[in-house]
Amino acid sequence: MRIVGDNNLSQFKTCLMVAPKFLISKSEAFGIFEHQISVIGQNWQVVCDEAELSEIDRQLFWRRQFLNPFSVIE
Repeated sequence: MRIVGDNNLSQFKTCLMVAPKFLISKSEAFGIFEHQISVIGQNWQVVCDEAELSEIDRQLFWRRQFLNPFSVIE
């Protein structure tokens, strides 16, 4: 989704650029990112267990669909 110019990259840095347009300071945005990363990390195994994901599917999703390194580049 394009939220700033032609940039449609799914990255935290894109969100940081436009945070003020959503009345969120950069500091608040960082706090939101840190919280998201923490919650995903803390609950990953439980959610995968509830979804009955195989070990292969867990590995395919982790750091690809969820917390992909490209998305968290600053």
